[in-house]
Amino acid sequence: MTKLIPDNPNRVLMPDLTRAFALFGIAVVNVTGFAQPLTTGFHAGGLERPVDQLAYGAVASLFLMKSYPLFSMMFGAGLFYQQAAAARSGAAFAPRHFRRMAALVALGAVHFVFFWMGDILMAYGLLGALFYLQRGVSVRALVRTGAALIALNTALLLVLGGLLWLTEQTAPEQIPAAGYDRMTADALAAFGGGSFVDAARYRLGLLPALLVGLLGQQGLSVFGFFCLGLAAAKAGVLEQPDAPIWRLARRVFLPAGLAGSLLGAWILLQAGSSTDSTFLLGCAVIMAFSGFAALGYLGLIAAVSKQAGPLRRFAARAGSASLTAYLLQSLLLSLIFTAYGFGAFGRLTAGEAIAAAAGVAALSLGVSGVWRSLAQRGPVEVLLRRVTYWGRA
Repeated sequence: MTKLIPDNPNRVLMPDLTRAFALFGIAVVNVTGFAQPLTTGFHAGGLERPVDQLAYGAVASLFLMKSYPLFSMMFGAGLFYQQAAAARSGAAFAPRHFRRMAALVALGAVHFVFFWMGDILMAYGLLGALFYLQRGVSVRALVRTGAALIALNTALLLVLGGLLWLTEQTAPEQIPAAGYDRMTADALAAFGGGSFVDAARYRLGLLPALLVGLLGQQGLSVFGFFCLGLAAAKAGVLEQPDAPIWRLARRVFLPAGLAGSLLGAWILLQAGSSTDSTFLLGCAVIMAFSGFAALGYLGLIAAVSKQAGPLRRFAARAGSASLTAYLLQSLLLSLIFTAYGFGAFGRLTAGEAIAAAAGVAALSLGVSGVWRSLAQRGPVEVLLRRVTYWGRA
């Protein structure tokens, strides 16, 4: 009989439960990029039925710009725990940290080219290297920096949306519609009819522009949420589900965050594509409330983590192998939507694609949870640790 790996009784559930919850949200948000060209999203015919509008609005309200903030906060908290582990073992922290970040960049590049052009690992590795400088910053300064960067990201989206709106109103001929049409056609050719090599070549061609865009725009909020996560770890509240901040978060921050996100989701549904000013305005509104919603979710997760029942421990195990689950999601979604898989690219409505993504998320978390019940770590986590600790897993 296969022997189960016992849980570490000293391991706090809240960070791993947060990762598991975030992974589900990441899958249902990312499916838009797997299922449709980035230039159109589901606005080119995938939102005509009420059920599709409801599914899209629900994902935008509940998960868009909330899942990656939760994941980013746990990444930021990880800096504190990894530094503490290095101190306990008497090892130098810097070499471990930078080897880990370099491994994330390399893994992310492979992930981007062969599976998912919305990869976040490269950005995490590059920003994580810079984040090393924050390790000695006080909790108060980290909170202020995080809030300022999230606000700056919101302002940037508003400015970009405003400039695009002005162009749409005063000089619509300057908007490169033909360029967008060509990008849409190229995506349909690569994913809707191309081979594995064709799809990889297409993603590789987009890598420089998308990475620069991610770092220049979303990278601001990612780094900001890194700071908030590190602040939470330093303050010790991730290990205290009864901390007053979590009651405040679920009672005050969560309703405010979801109310603002609901408004942003409604605006997104009015957009004509994922490249017009209305879409950017909706994203800006959701971004403005993302911190409140993410902290509110942490408040709920804190309440759930107080008692460690079998289901919660299984979910936490899945969350502890989050890198494995994340990459498995991309593998499965790429097989569903590309022509060398099941060929669903550009063919499913929003509701259908989101339902498929929810199934993939549940499956990936289930597989990761079962794996962690039988092994000390997820397979990709073992690989990452071998690089981080220079051979030791």
